[in-house]
Amino acid sequence: MPLPESSPNVWRHKIGGGAASLFGLPFFLVGVGVIVLKFIPQEVGGGDHLPFYFGLPFGAIFATVGGAILFGRMELIIDRSEGTIVKDWKLLSKTVYQQSRELKEFDRIRLNSEIRRSKNSNYTVYPIRLERDGAEAFSISEGRAKNKARAQAESLATFLSLPIHDELHGSVRVRDADTLDQSIREKFQSGTESNVIHDPPARMKSRVDYDGNSLRVQIPPPGFNAGFFIAFIAIAFFELIFIFSFAIPFFSNFDSDSPALIFVIIFSFFFLGIPTLILLGLLGNTFLATQSISVSNQTLSVTKGWPRKKSVTFASNHIEELVVAARSKSQGNRRAAVTIGAGKEIQAVSDDTNLSFGAGLSDEELAYIHALAKGILVS
Repeated sequence: MPLPESSPNVWRHKIGGGAASLFGLPFFLVGVGVIVLKFIPQEVGGGDHLPFYFGLPFGAIFATVGGAILFGRMELIIDRSEGTIVKDWKLLSKTVYQQSRELKEFDRIRLNSEIRRSKNSNYTVYPIRLERDGAEAFSISEGRAKNKARAQAESLATFLSLPIHDELHGSVRVRDADTLDQSIREKFQSGTESNVIHDPPARMKSRVDYDGNSLRVQIPPPGFNAGFFIAFIAIAFFELIFIFSFAIPFFSNFDSDSPALIFVIIFSFFFLGIPTLILLGLLGNTFLATQSISVSNQTLSVTKGWPRKKSVTFASNHIEELVVAARSKSQGNRRAAVTIGAGKEIQAVSDDTNLSFGAGLSDEELAYIHALAKGILVS
């Protein structure tokens, strides 16, 4: 059978199938198994009888959820020649629901981040939507990987020649389709980026060495702040709960036959081990972690952390954006340790990763260092 021909006028996005569908297999098998057991006579199956009012709904829910993941597919097809957007929900190859719109209804792509709350956790998604004032938005995807969402939005913007209204860094930034793959230097040379270097703020926390051709910044540890205080109180609260709900009752009833060794292990792990490690990490990040930034017209290098410092270097021609933005809980594909409280940082963005620095500095100092770094990178 010949492979289907791809068309330069068609943009596709698929969800489901492949390895992802295997996630639904256990749910489906459990649900089907419970339903089957319900109809097996007790004298044949043995064991306790499973009530009909429990077994059938329980099995049906698991089988439905598992079956939807196992057999469900979603395919989005955007056809420029036809001017249409079609989203198909399928069970295997059979369409069960279809949504269609016309491309002329939209004039921009919206990319932002949203926090979704479930019963047990919160998580961040990065929705991509087609929009136009006065028209109902059309959802393209809602992935949980920031860089993949950014790459997908840029791919779609290039395909449709539509601007991206990017809210990933807090404020709305309009990014034109024809400049998405340009470096910050190319954007500056074409006039789509500008840079003004103001006088330094009266008080600066960092040490800045700038000669017009290179920039070196040494940022000391952030020091005591509200985030550290909140974390310290939370750990202390946990310790008090442990003492009054577990340690004191145990010692009150302690005798020679008590499993003392087991208690010592549990006590050391929960009361000393985990809280101590967390507290040491917070103390280190607050009072020991420094940042070193080096910028030339060829590279941007950042070294930070403690006790083992990590250095990352970007080639300047790969940096597409350099912005002052709200602190991010994820850096590229790596999840940050703990981010407490508000604050801003400088973020260098490329197609596949982000690099941040400057957390803990004032807005005025960040703006000044950002302008200096940007001036070097575009020179």
